[in-house]
Order: sequence, then structure tokens, then C-alpha cells
Amino acid sequence: MNAFNDTDNIIWKQSTKIKPGDIVFMYVGSPISAIIHQCKVLEVNIPYDYQGKNLKITHVMRIQRIASYPKNEYTFKKLADYDVRAIRGPRHVPEKLLKDLLKRQKASSH
Repeated sequence: MNAFNDTDNIIWKQSTKIKPGDIVFMYVGSPISAIIHQCKVLEVNIPYDYQGKNLKITHVMRIQRIASYPKNEYTFKKLADYDVRAIRGPRHVPEKLLKDLLKRQKASSH
């Protein structure tokens, strides 16, 4: 995912009820198919006007990358171990997966 190539702060499509301070995990689809970033929401409900063939964006959020994971660590196949069977948009992270992601992030920051 190239969004964080030059900066740790980006704007991203906002499609759920989210608030500043929330933690979001960025899942990248095929060919990577894995969770690769942990981000903190800095700002929400920023007006934005985009209309594409299959996408309409009216609000975005500003997020800050706080951790990255190796592309082979939280793959779609591995997420099945946490009872994640499908990812088709924003969703809650199962408690066991959340604990592992946060534990991994703390370990890598030391």
C-alpha cells in the first residue's frame, strides 16, 4: 500500500461511525490480502466530494500510521484462525485478534 510512502498522516475514506482517537487497521486486498497498518484516527467528518464509477465519497478522516506489520503476518488465511471469514469493508476486529495486533505493535516499538 503506497498511501504511507511519503508521510505517516493521510486522509482516508470514512464510511463508519468513527471518532478521533479510535484505532483502525488497514487491510489491503489482493495480491497482498493482509492487515499491514495500524492507524489512529486524528480527525473525522472532513467534507470531501468524489464520485467515481463504483465509489462516492462525501466525508474523509485523517489518520496517522502508528505501526506496520509484515505482509505475511496477518494474511487473510491467518485471519481465519481468528474467525474472520470475509472482509468487505469496515468491520469490528475480534477481541483475540485485537489483542494479538496490539501486543505485536507494542513488541515492535521496543
